[in-house]
Amino acid sequence: MRRMLSTWVRPALLYGLVAFFVIWTLAPVIWIATMSVQPEINYVSVPPHLSLNDFSLRWYTEMLSQADVAAALKNSVITSVATMACCLVFGSLAAYALARLKFPRRNLFLGASVISRMIPSMVLIIPMFLIMRWLNLRDTYAALIIVYSTFLLPYVIWMLKNFFDQIPVALESAARMDGCTRLGALFRVMIPAAAPGVVATAVFAFIGAWNEFLFGLILSTREVTPITVKLSGLVSSTFHSDTSLVAATGMLAILPVVALVIILNRYIVRGLVEGVKY
Repeated sequence: MRRMLSTWVRPALLYGLVAFFVIWTLAPVIWIATMSVQPEINYVSVPPHLSLNDFSLRWYTEMLSQADVAAALKNSVITSVATMACCLVFGSLAAYALARLKFPRRNLFLGASVISRMIPSMVLIIPMFLIMRWLNLRDTYAALIIVYSTFLLPYVIWMLKNFFDQIPVALESAARMDGCTRLGALFRVMIPAAAPGVVATAVFAFIGAWNEFLFGLILSTREVTPITVKLSGLVSSTFHSDTSLVAATGMLAILPVVALVIILNRYIVRGLVEGVKY
């Protein structure tokens, strides 16, 4: 009886639990995607009357034709890519120092940087706003990139340090004997050896910057408004009576991240599950 329980019941419970969370995660996205290609009357009816004959991409073309939506997508791409680059550059330098160099209280520094990220963003939004206004950086790419990088760097440093710790010191020592400097060993040995982890960290930083809403709302007014803030304005606006337009904008905000994860899926899985592979 116990053997039958372990053979059939436990795997069934496990697969059922996984299926539940997959459906829980994908169902809202599938519904938004459906709303974005169907007339509003089809899905607000009870019961919904969805039809392939009514399938249309005109709401996507209509939203992309609007200059403010296209500008919001461009702003999100610029700030997310720049934040990812800043986090990788500064994060790899800090992570390498924490993984290889011996200096006093380095674990305290790492712990303090991670703990600092636990402070709610709402607590820091007013000081950040005042600092950016004092520096005359409000409503600029620089303001968003600096703030996004500040909040993502602790996680990036922590993740990269874990990957660098798994690389044998002998590899770096061999590079140093061949004439590499510390920076040369980092960029020629450490980062290539930890490539899956670096890619996974880069995707994490990109998604974190892309999904940021609060700082984008407070620090931008018109020129650098990201797509998340623009989408919230469409949802709360009474002028957009067609929900399909809002759903299409939501899908436009989702698709770049989904495409990035699909393209780099192999590296992300290796980096998060297998770690550094030799």
